[in-house]
Amino acid sequence: MSRLFIRGYCDRPNVAPGETVSFFVATDRPADYTAELVRLVCRPEGSTDGQSRHTDGTHADRIDTERVDLDLGAPRRGFPQRTQVGGYVEVPDPDAALAGVQGGFTLHAFIWSTTPQKRQSVLSRWDESARAGWALTIDDGFLTLTVSGPDGQSASVRSDRRLFPEVFYSVVAGLDTATGELFVEQRVRLNRTNSRLGHVVPLDSDTTVDVRTEVRPLPAAAPVVIAGLTAEVVDGRAWVSDTFNGKIDSPKVLVGGLSEDARTALHDGRAPVGDALLAQWDFSREITAHGIASDDVTDVSGNGRDGRCVNQPDRAMTGWNWDGFEENYRHAPEQYGAIWFHDDSLDDCRWTDPIEVQIPQATRSGAYALVVRSGDHEDQIPFFVVAPRGATSAKVAVLLPTFSYLAYGNSQDMQSVPSGQAIMGVFTSLEDRDLELTENPGPYGLSTYDYHADGRGVQYSSWRRPLLSMRPRYRHEFGSVWQFPADLQLLGWLEASGIDYDVITDHDLHAGGLPLLQGYKVVLTGTHPEYYSSPMMDAWEDYLATGGRGMYLAGDGFYWVASRHPHKPWMIEVRKGETGAQAWRARPGEYHHEFSPERGGLWRMRARAPQKTWGTGFGSYGLDVSAGYVQLPDARDPRVDWIFDGVEEDEVIGDFGLVNGGAAGLELDVFDLTLGTPPHALLLASSQGHSVNAVLVPEEHYFTHAGMNGVEHPGVRADLVFFTTRAGGAVFSASSMTWCGSLLSDGGDNNVSRITGNVLRRFMADAPIDEIV
Repeated sequence: MSRLFIRGYCDRPNVAPGETVSFFVATDRPADYTAELVRLVCRPEGSTDGQSRHTDGTHADRIDTERVDLDLGAPRRGFPQRTQVGGYVEVPDPDAALAGVQGGFTLHAFIWSTTPQKRQSVLSRWDESARAGWALTIDDGFLTLTVSGPDGQSASVRSDRRLFPEVFYSVVAGLDTATGELFVEQRVRLNRTNSRLGHVVPLDSDTTVDVRTEVRPLPAAAPVVIAGLTAEVVDGRAWVSDTFNGKIDSPKVLVGGLSEDARTALHDGRAPVGDALLAQWDFSREITAHGIASDDVTDVSGNGRDGRCVNQPDRAMTGWNWDGFEENYRHAPEQYGAIWFHDDSLDDCRWTDPIEVQIPQATRSGAYALVVRSGDHEDQIPFFVVAPRGATSAKVAVLLPTFSYLAYGNSQDMQSVPSGQAIMGVFTSLEDRDLELTENPGPYGLSTYDYHADGRGVQYSSWRRPLLSMRPRYRHEFGSVWQFPADLQLLGWLEASGIDYDVITDHDLHAGGLPLLQGYKVVLTGTHPEYYSSPMMDAWEDYLATGGRGMYLAGDGFYWVASRHPHKPWMIEVRKGETGAQAWRARPGEYHHEFSPERGGLWRMRARAPQKTWGTGFGSYGLDVSAGYVQLPDARDPRVDWIFDGVEEDEVIGDFGLVNGGAAGLELDVFDLTLGTPPHALLLASSQGHSVNAVLVPEEHYFTHAGMNGVEHPGVRADLVFFTTRAGGAVFSASSMTWCGSLLSDGGDNNVSRITGNVLRRFMADAPIDEIV
């Protein structure tokens, strides 16, 4: 028998003592499993914990767990958990008003299919297990309407023209029981901007096909589904298959057959009024001044047949009538009536039978995991314990970038992107978890660095799924620790240094804002706080400007605009703009977020470059070799002697480390007065020795040319920066993702550790910091 697999997730990343967090666990076959709560600890090189010795310097071998004294009960019975994948809209129809039994029915929608070759459903009231109802599908590119009646009788009509991908069509299909006509009709509705192709292409795909049938639809025990069809109904829950890829705009159900003039009106965007209209779903109706951020779908026919989105399909999408003059959906909602559906989207696994864990009141803030074991296999499900609500337990807080954890969650970029190895400059290094994601992506979902099956970049990410790339010992596909495992090195250094700290998360900062930060004398970032919402940006700027002290121990921070769903806080949204170091780019007219009424892309392109707050901002990346920093004249300023206490003037800072051999690597930030670096900031050191694979980010140049790499271009570097702010505040920026990877080298006895400790202790002190003006 094959090895048992066990996987799990929790319902939220942050929990305070006394609060309850829910864990959901699945095994690939029925089996017992145990659960225990542990605190995650990263030990310095060469340390011992009394049981195991850590000598080889690898990250995985330095991760330990400390058991929390909490009885979680007897072993539990694990079982396979079913996950619904793919986005769609479900519309209850308990009275079978949309079943088409009385007089037949007509369906209409504007559709824009991205994968017409795939079998998929546009609109259905169908139960596949019973083969009952009606379904408008696309089969091998051909629009098809099927009805199924009593005794298994069925009839279908199929278009004789294939649909072109990414071209808007108006489709009308139905059954006229008075005449026995079963028909499908499609008309191209291409304009200058709404489709991949333009008017110069002679599209030959308008057609009407009809057949005669005596079959009448049997009312299926299933809801109406937009962008899918019901495979079966189990315990009152519809499981949906054949989900659609592409956009659907203004779907409708009408009673009976329609005249030619009425069909023409539908193709032109005019809906009939009166008793003929049974349901008309206007996907733009939920657009408000605050965005959309709603799963609701409104029936504007007056019949109250509202629906609900499942698995977060993309809203605020350009519709069939978008003319390209307005790029903000709030200003022209009538042109943003489309939803873009994907057959691999996921917002919540919705597993059952949770383990409810109440965190003991005395639990220290930090990184924790629920360890679930069955046989010889285990999974560690991370989460974070914050300080008691409204209180602090230390002068120091570490702000862990949970938004960025989500953005990268389960990324498959190196497996799936042909240029991935060229970008990284190293061979792909895959572990079993990467292969697991590739072989069975369904229950795990995608990252915002991946593409949906239809080629659309993924713009939503959810915490409520197993995040295999967010495991304590995980190494990224290019062989380095990244994100959460890298941040454990910072927490491990604080533990080894005897410095008390609280952990807070992006989710806490987004909700709590400035008051959350003001509870701490100094706040440290994690290693890669790349994705930031407006409330988070505001909180940091106000905190530092009013006396707060911040240590930016990272690279590529405060880069992409991110939004958190106001009602589903486990979800974030990202829409990549016209520039930036990006895996994909949003389509024209679709840069504004659904979860918040703001434009996506880089904060720099919204006049909020990180230099304005932190003194440095993302300038280059080099993922193969890390380097050290060379001290510059500002390091000799007597006002900052304390920063270099214990460091010789000629020492190279951080020419060592666990991540690619140096403290300056992966992604690097630079001092830039033209982007808002405070003019009084001191440039203490700059990294040198980057490879030819290290290059400038796109926004750092206007034209691509030779000499933009780490060997030839002076802009490929990380800058060590310090400055003071008003009311006794101060900022220290290390400007590199690998800075924290050097903290624990040689048991923590190194110059990166000394500098970081010098700054942290000075920032923690009540004594004022010498003002630099």
